[in-house]
Amino acid sequence: MSAEVELARLERQVLGVARVSRFLDAVDELRRMLAAEDPRLRARVLALVAPSIGKDLAAAVGAAFDIGVSDAVKMLGEGEPKGVPRKPPRELVAAAKATEKTIAGELVKARALARAGVGDLAAIVSPVLAAANAVKRDVVTLVNHAGNAGTTAVADAADRPTVWVAETNACVQCLAYSGRVARPGKPFPGGISYGKRTGSEPILTPPRHPHCRCTVEVLLSKDYADALRREADRSVLRGFSLESESMKVRIDAADRLVKKGVDAPKSVIAFARRSIVKGEFPTRGRP
Repeated sequence: MSAEVELARLERQVLGVARVSRFLDAVDELRRMLAAEDPRLRARVLALVAPSIGKDLAAAVGAAFDIGVSDAVKMLGEGEPKGVPRKPPRELVAAAKATEKTIAGELVKARALARAGVGDLAAIVSPVLAAANAVKRDVVTLVNHAGNAGTTAVADAADRPTVWVAETNACVQCLAYSGRVARPGKPFPGGISYGKRTGSEPILTPPRHPHCRCTVEVLLSKDYADALRREADRSVLRGFSLESESMKVRIDAADRLVKKGVDAPKSVIAFARRSIVKGEFPTRGRP
């Protein structure tokens, strides 16, 4: 395969579907949800799935923000409150445009090498692949951030708090935030973790880090936040985690929690203690 052909393939992959892979699923779901609604809503949804979405990450960020707004309004069940912004935060749009330039710049350099007759295909393609991986990481982060910003905007306009929601096998930093509540217009506190503290700056919304899967929701019941906190504690004590986080980190987090004292079933605490002694959880990967 020639360098030019390989670059064309990469451009289709990176600048096309791969750029908004998670985002497109959410848009399709929204389109189905609103299919029978007001014609103005249908027109808005059609705009979200227009071809420009596959080419313009800034447009994807804007559409993700709209989805966050729509989800929060549906959860409130009171109609959209006054004062909700119509556009995502400027810094997210700026970050999206910067990400666009990253891969575009690498493609330009790669094409120049190809035209110059550089024989080593790997030397031409490797920088593009590296940039592609960075783009994919930034896409997930930016789209998640934009959706959470939309939800937060609705909560703030309705003078409602938001609650942080982490997945069961999230990292020890994100799990420590699950069930935490932010007052209207206020950020989540910084420096919270089941393990070693990292960073002390307040956090407006998830993501906490690249590839973070956390979300925020409008808080309607304190009981829900309390349940999320208990679930996070149990996740740490059971060692549920992804391979991307070391076993040592999970064992250390469980050890800290047990020593601190935790309201959890005796059987779960006993399981954690046995695992701490062994230095390994047998339950990794089980959510």
